[in-house]
Amino acid sequence: MTDDNVKAMVDSLADGDNIADQDAFKTAVSDKIGTALDDKGMTVANDWLNAAHEIEDLDNNSVLSGSVPETEPVDQEPVQEPVEIDNDEEPNEQPVVSEV
Repeated sequence: MTDDNVKAMVDSLADGDNIADQDAFKTAVSDKIGTALDDKGMTVANDWLNAAHEIEDLDNNSVLSGSVPETEPVDQEPVQEPVEIDNDEEPNEQPVVSEV
């Protein structure tokens, strides 16, 4: 709240003028909200512009843009074969598991 609005609000309260106090309060709150909205709008616009620059940088440096960066081959672990589950086992029968 601005100092003028706060002084007007306090003076109105001291004089017992509730209507003027209410008007000063409304003015102070609306000024504060307007300032907060302006600040947030600047932050959102700045974030939006920065995001556009980041997307542009990603596009310029991506593999899809035509330039393929040289990479070393990555060693991959061998794929294990799936284990078959036999549902016909007896409840107390131990399954046979082969060692890997």
